[in-house]
Amino acid sequence: MAIVVRDVILPYSQLRIPLWFAPEKGLFAVVGPNGSGKSQFFSLLMGALKPLTGSVTRNTARIGYVMQHPEHQLTETTVQEEVLWPFNRVTQQDPTFMSKLDAVIKRWDLKPLWNQSPWTLSTGQKRRVVLAVYDLLDPDILLLDEPTEGLDGWWKNQLALWLKSQEFSRLTLLISHDWPWMLSFISSGFWCENVLKSQPEDLGQLWYAHSLPTTNPLEQLWRDLLIRHAPVSPRAWINSQRAREEVVRLWRLQHP
Repeated sequence: MAIVVRDVILPYSQLRIPLWFAPEKGLFAVVGPNGSGKSQFFSLLMGALKPLTGSVTRNTARIGYVMQHPEHQLTETTVQEEVLWPFNRVTQQDPTFMSKLDAVIKRWDLKPLWNQSPWTLSTGQKRRVVLAVYDLLDPDILLLDEPTEGLDGWWKNQLALWLKSQEFSRLTLLISHDWPWMLSFISSGFWCENVLKSQPEDLGQLWYAHSLPTTNPLEQLWRDLLIRHAPVSPRAWINSQRAREEVVRLWRLQHP
């Protein structure tokens, strides 16, 4: 295991982690209420936070951390310098690296921003710069804290596609409150409230068990069907037309 957490209590949030093994690979959400210790958990994994009790064992895995606020990770004067600073000149001249760099620039649409100051960019553009850095670094474990902040719908979809493409090549842990977005491409997650469970659970079931009441009549009807154990997946709600068709079909089954 890349990381093993034993008998840990975190400061401030008082989150308890009796035993947690980092999965070897995969794509998982870390979800829970505000203030429950999710970001602290990431800081613990990075080694930036000392627990009140317990221990964290790490091997030589390389860990990348995309913070909630991208400006906290910007230090250079141009986007080009920001993306290339982790790599020495020899690496930058390697043909394989140059090919990968071209792909990263294209994936995150950085060419129009290449010579601009990162401090003049929008939040979404800053986010793409930080994501590009970790795309190039290709860490063994990638932690993302609210990575959709500042991104429009198109870029949220691009981010989901990129993360999904990495599912079997590294471990990715993601904090977000954007349930529809997560449910569109993530199947499992860890619930974080008072105690962080050691095993991932079905993300759709976590959404249903812990999401807040809704004022949307269609969603409420769908929830009522779920309460009656109708066979509907929470992922149907990511698309309103699909959800409507599913609700109508199930309602007819319930009321022949």
